[in-house]
Amino acid sequence: MKQEDNILQIADQNNGIVSTKNVTDAGFSRSTLSKMVSKGLLTQVQRGVYVTTEGYADDFFLLQQIFKKGIYSHETALYLLDFSDRTPPQITMTFQFGTSTSRMKNEKVKPIMVSNYFAVGKVAIKRNGVDIFVYEIERTLVDLLKPRYSPDFEQLIPALKRYARYQKKDINKLFRYAKQFGVEEQMRKYMGVLL
Repeated sequence: MKQEDNILQIADQNNGIVSTKNVTDAGFSRSTLSKMVSKGLLTQVQRGVYVTTEGYADDFFLLQQIFKKGIYSHETALYLLDFSDRTPPQITMTFQFGTSTSRMKNEKVKPIMVSNYFAVGKVAIKRNGVDIFVYEIERTLVDLLKPRYSPDFEQLIPALKRYARYQKKDINKLFRYAKQFGVEEQMRKYMGVLL
């Protein structure tokens, strides 16, 4: 089997998307990607990311490829987790304190920097057949109540109401996170009314 066929097979297993990393991890030459682009087998959608003619790479996936250490959070997470119908006007991602933010402004990403508990509540969700990283709903709701963050209450209140009706809600986890992040009292105030 030719390298091209193997690379197309990798792409097929990943919703028509293949990255330079996928190719080199599989032991194939990067130059094969350029040849495949010139033949029309792949289209380069951004540096290091290619799609087949049947493939689709959405903006959230592509942004995650640029900022691999980022986790979608706050209002962006509400949208990705289906707790908000509003597309976020600005993408919010959380990063470990010390991460360089110089490129984020060009990509219209609002970075939130944290020094503690960065990975707490991080989950992978499928979006158009590929994984992206986001904070689970309990962590997201807690993050929105932190004193240093100014949430969009037009999204927060409906999200809290939706969570109260959510069949898979984990109230124990929600309050464990609220206590861990110092917003237990605020969370009790909101959820006490809704539950």
